[in-house]
Amino acid sequence: MRSHRRGGSAALIAALLVVTGLVTGCSDSTGPGVPGPSTATGAVSATEAQQLLNRRARAIRTDRLRLFLSTLDPTDPTLLTRQRRYFENMEQLPIQTLSYTVLKSDWPGELAAAAWGSGVSVPQVQVATQLRGFDTVPVTRITGFAFARKEGKPVILSELTGSGKQFPDSYPAPWDLVAIHVTASHGTLQVYDDGTWSESSEVSAVLRRGIADVRSGLPFAWNGRVVVYIVSSQAVLDSFQGVPGGDIEHLGAMTFPMYAVLGQPTVASSRFVLLPSSVQAGQPFLDRITRHELTHVAVGQRDDGVPTWLVEGIAEYMGARDLPRGQRRIATSAVARARAGVVDLPSSQSFNGPDQAWNYALSWMACDYIVATQGAAKMWELMTALHANGAGTPDVGEDAVLERILGYDGPTLASYAARRILNIYG
Repeated sequence: MRSHRRGGSAALIAALLVVTGLVTGCSDSTGPGVPGPSTATGAVSATEAQQLLNRRARAIRTDRLRLFLSTLDPTDPTLLTRQRRYFENMEQLPIQTLSYTVLKSDWPGELAAAAWGSGVSVPQVQVATQLRGFDTVPVTRITGFAFARKEGKPVILSELTGSGKQFPDSYPAPWDLVAIHVTASHGTLQVYDDGTWSESSEVSAVLRRGIADVRSGLPFAWNGRVVVYIVSSQAVLDSFQGVPGGDIEHLGAMTFPMYAVLGQPTVASSRFVLLPSSVQAGQPFLDRITRHELTHVAVGQRDDGVPTWLVEGIAEYMGARDLPRGQRRIATSAVARARAGVVDLPSSQSFNGPDQAWNYALSWMACDYIVATQGAAKMWELMTALHANGAGTPDVGEDAVLERILGYDGPTLASYAARRILNIYG
């Protein structure tokens, strides 16, 4: 099983984007410091671009397709088709907040298309989106739009670069890239594409069971609300950055935080993507990996700074706990590795490296051993202690915490976990 959701010691799917001159907020009127409108024959000014994007946001929020299309270049059928798809996607989502802010910085000229001609402005634009009931605060990202005049009227020429790509580090959502289908059920918002839509009934049932199972094993309350992407589109899969192991198609699923602002700690929500390979694998794998990811979502920031072996070990334990013992499969290589002996628990730094199958197996069995010998409450107590009120605990400091909570150190727990693998699977 492959998944990841980390803060603190393990890599998160995020990158720091530094933009100078960031402007927050958005309104229909000209704000202080924003240049006045240009003439009907000059380049589109920042004020005109802002007004155009305000109209775009208002059209989406109020379901007015004609108003939305009026902001676009009417002579570009490809743009109109692409943007109709985007509008239809957005109408399926529970949009609480949607706003655009034109920033003072422009994108480099090489991102424009020669075919656009002169007089085209391509400013950086901050977009803020909040999904009602799922995001605690708006999620802001930096993208761009190309603006020009058609018969003297300011219009959006493109929401893509001149080469037809998303703007750098804009972190597009599935609804920015392909046609989506949305199902809202039992506290989940499920986002499918054309290639996965036929699986929606089965996935909805799996999520419903998984949420109930995970809730029953948590020592704290969880509302069970989560956004799930079930997608097969290569464009969407390629859009994820910082994937553990480097290739999302080698994973069965992946949980990731939606930061309110990249590079800052506030998390608006956690989401996870369920890959078609997991759905096609069927049961009991599908239920198991779904519970694994839902555990990451439920735990949220409570495990920030906790060594990765415990973060993933808890998720593996929760994924397997409701399965009959005979269906709790482990990586085939784990038995041989356990026989060879272990010296310590997996390192956070190399957890998702070449030995990740073994790392997941040993981490799972470490948690399974703790629960079997001292009870589930002790496993959660250990997580809380290593979280240390958000300060976290580096790997080098974990032994002292393990000694205090469990009565033995990391190498000892690793040996117990290896022995448990051999007792059950050897």
